[in-house]
Amino acid sequence: MARMKRPSQTNPKRAVLALLAALAALPCLAEANALLWGARHGYTGRALRDGLDFWAGATLPAQGRLALLFDPAAYNRFLQQLYGPLPTHLWSYPPNYLLLTRLFTGLTALHATLAFEAASLLLLATLLRLAGQSWWLVAAVAASPAALENLLSGQNAALLTALIGGGLLLLPRRPILAGALIGLASIKPQLGLVLPLNLFRRSPPAFFVATLTALALAAAALLAFGPAAWLGFWRVTRPAMSAVLLTGQPRDFAAGLTSVFALAHPLGIPTALLAQATISTAAIACAARTKNPAAILILAALASPYLHNYDLLGATLAVALLLRDRLAQGFTPGEPALFLLAWATPGLLPWLPHLAPFTPILLALLLASALSRGSLAACDSDPSARASSAGRSAIPARPASTANG
Repeated sequence: MARMKRPSQTNPKRAVLALLAALAALPCLAEANALLWGARHGYTGRALRDGLDFWAGATLPAQGRLALLFDPAAYNRFLQQLYGPLPTHLWSYPPNYLLLTRLFTGLTALHATLAFEAASLLLLATLLRLAGQSWWLVAAVAASPAALENLLSGQNAALLTALIGGGLLLLPRRPILAGALIGLASIKPQLGLVLPLNLFRRSPPAFFVATLTALALAAAALLAFGPAAWLGFWRVTRPAMSAVLLTGQPRDFAAGLTSVFALAHPLGIPTALLAQATISTAAIACAARTKNPAAILILAALASPYLHNYDLLGATLAVALLLRDRLAQGFTPGEPALFLLAWATPGLLPWLPHLAPFTPILLALLLASALSRGSLAACDSDPSARASSAGRSAIPARPASTANG
């Protein structure tokens, strides 16, 4: 009889959560409507946003014009000749990212962006399911404000969340696969600052595979695009992205940062750099001591000096994991409101950009919640730790009767 009553107890909770999730997505839907209006009225380039950079990364090397990516003035002229006046664009990725964009060569900017976003979401859903997460959690993350903002921005947060989040969730049972996934995440290294030491302490095989994967990816980019790509990255892209933090220019890149650096920026650049370095170091040290995927995802966000609202998709996955556990274990006071605010924030920031620098405070509160229930533990590679947690390592960590529904 108890099993028969569970659906009547669970479905109202799901209905409330679904309603809250739908309400949280409304700002993103309003933003999508504005972009569609722009596309219909001749502002296609502006509507595609960073999707233009993804398309350019696929198109220019194939046309023998790789050097344009590392000439900001010529790069912007190239895009404006096709799409008219645009905000400033910069190629901001290492050459190994070009191995990814190459898969979409020959598509239009719109089709390349949509195909990439669809493939990223499919990979995210596949890896979360492989890690034992329910379809409810997968659907919630895929339709979250952070995921919608990633889609509207033409960005890569869904892919990076699949690689990093999927890797962390798979690490206890499939360390080799997890290491390979995390190594592939080196295409955007600022989101993985906390991962090397965490992997090294928890699972040396995963650390070794991740390192080999990252090195192989860099070598493949060298073979595919030649040394000019890495020289251009070192001489042009790297200084340009550093200038975003140090000078605030281009404004289109510096606006809306959600990092500790942005929070401390009003106190001056030296203070902001010191604050970010302190928090990043503390995050790396803390991540080395925890096996909790939610905590590690939050620490990864806190450690990154360059973070936008769409990059909070990893933290959104953390919220989903925490919410799943709290529905089974019970909430502490204030947690429901905290989770709802953290879930909705990525979609609210485009409308309330002055609140973006305060995001690290929200992340710190989330981290406190994630670490409040004994998530610090011995590393996975410790035989005694494996023996004591053998029963807990089997995923899913929720009632079997709700695993698929």
